[in-house]
Amino acid sequence: MLDELAIDVAQEKSRHKEELSDVRLQHEKEVLGVRARYEKELRGLHEDQNRTEEEIRSQLRDEKARTRELESLQPTVERLQAQIQSMQGTKGWFERRLKEADETAEKSALEHQEQVQKLQLEQTAQLQGKMAEMEAQQRATENAFREVLKVQAETVLDLQARLKGKSTMPAQEP
Repeated sequence: MLDELAIDVAQEKSRHKEELSDVRLQHEKEVLGVRARYEKELRGLHEDQNRTEEEIRSQLRDEKARTRELESLQPTVERLQAQIQSMQGTKGWFERRLKEADETAEKSALEHQEQVQKLQLEQTAQLQGKMAEMEAQQRATENAFREVLKVQAETVLDLQARLKGKSTMPAQEP
């Protein structure tokens, strides 16, 4: 009777070891699968982030080129204003025409300045929006990854506790 009990206990212990080994192997496969999926997703997010950064850099280069172009027009505006001032000495029709041209030039300069300011404000807002979006996306990715790791850790601890509880049960029963 004692021998049969010993044989049963040994067989039960062997079966538990096999089940434990199978569960561990299955868990490792699942963990590797989850890890691979999240690493792939993270790589995709990094690629998206890099593309977005390159788009922003391209927009910044374009804006700088536009700014340089506008700055290159500044000497022309100054030259035209100098010509206008030289004509102010004339009388009659020339004075009226000069006054009209001066008003037009000032209006154009103000519109130009307003347009430059508007473009700069729009660009600043767009860049800030993109940066905030990228930061939010990165925080969301990091938070999601932390949650996944937390769930995996809890799952592993739970499995370990269950396995430990199962492995200690037969030893307490006899």
